Formats: sequence, structure tokens, C-alpha cells
Amino acid sequence: MAKGPIQQGGIGDHTLCIKCNNDTGAWYGARFVDWCYQAMSILMKTGGKPTLIYMNYLFPLCILKQTVTMFFSVNGARFGKANPELVRFVLDKERKYLSPQYRFFVYYNITGRFRFTGVTGQINVETGKKAVLSEITYPPFGYVMALDSEPPDERLIEITHFAGYDFNEFKVMTLKLPVLPTHTMYPGDYRTKDQIIEESARSRLREESSTTS
Repeated sequence: MAKGPIQQGGIGDHTLCIKCNNDTGAWYGARFVDWCYQAMSILMKTGGKPTLIYMNYLFPLCILKQTVTMFFSVNGARFGKANPELVRFVLDKERKYLSPQYRFFVYYNITGRFRFTGVTGQINVETGKKAVLSEITYPPFGYVMALDSEPPDERLIEITHFAGYDFNEFKVMTLKLPVLPTHTMYPGDYRTKDQIIEESARSRLREESSTTS
């Protein structure tokens, strides 16, 4: 949606072994790319402000498996060793279902910065709500993986149930995803610029008040 030169190849790094990269790319890559094209088309047609429930034509299991694969790249080799169930889930294209400890969420993203955050703990000091998550944000989507915890934001749409479909099972789904900005480096932070400025100003006022009192 932004104007400027096209840079082919997207963003990436060498994070998987050749066999894993080739297998997952062949099994899930094209179907995942199609899912992204559909999302970008929706965002472009609506000026980045979709307000309706849109039809999505997809292979759910492949979408989820490619998403999990990306989280392996973000988190490094130790993550795979600590989560053998996810390794088996990705490297067996027919394998279905996941343990309840793994939950995956998605949202639209077209504003802010890219985020590639490994597993980290988070606590909301106002509500006391805790989350253990990893996040990948690269338009048109952002993805959150929550580990034994609730998601960091209730607006996120869960796609963990994609694990219940067969590898070649095609579905037409109605999805209404939120469009969330990512202006800071912090995972799970979807404040607008105005909210960030306002909260920063309030914080400065509190500091000044405590200093003078």
C-alpha cells in the first residue's frame, strides 16, 4: 500500500536446515503465500480499514504449520529442542492437533514496525495479566504464539483450531480480523501513536509530581 520501489525477496535469514526449509516450503509455502495475497487484497480494497466479515479461501492446516515454522526461525535451535511436539507437527505434513499449551493468534498489520520476537514473558502492571509469547509481524499479518498463557490482547483472533484439518482440506472461512499497529519494539503492544504519546505524557507528569512532592 505504500509507494516506493519494490524490493524482491521480502525479508529473511538462514535459520533452518536445508531439508527442513525445502520440505516445509514445498508443503506449505504456496498455500501460505496465497493466504497473504488474499489479506493484502482485502486491506487494499478497504483502505486498510476492513469493517466487514470477509470470505477466506484457504488450507487451514498448511497456514498454521507454516506459521509454526516461522516461529522456529525466530526462536532458534533451543526452541525446537524444548518443544519436540511442534517439531513433529511441522515435519509431518499429515499430523494434526496440538496440546492446549500451544495457542496461535493472528491480526492484520499495515502500520508500524516489523517485529520478530522470541519467547518472552510479559505482565500488565495495571491489570496484573501475564503472558508468555512470541510474535512475528510482517504485513499483511501479525502472528502471536502464546505458551501456557492467554494472549496479550483480547482483540487477537485465534487460529489454533486450524490444526484440526487435514493437509489437503480446503475451506472457505469467514474471518473478521482486527487491524493493529506495531509502533514499539514490545511484543503484544498495539497502541496507536496518539496513545503512546498520551501515556508518555502522563508518565512524565507522575514523575514530576513525585519529584516535587
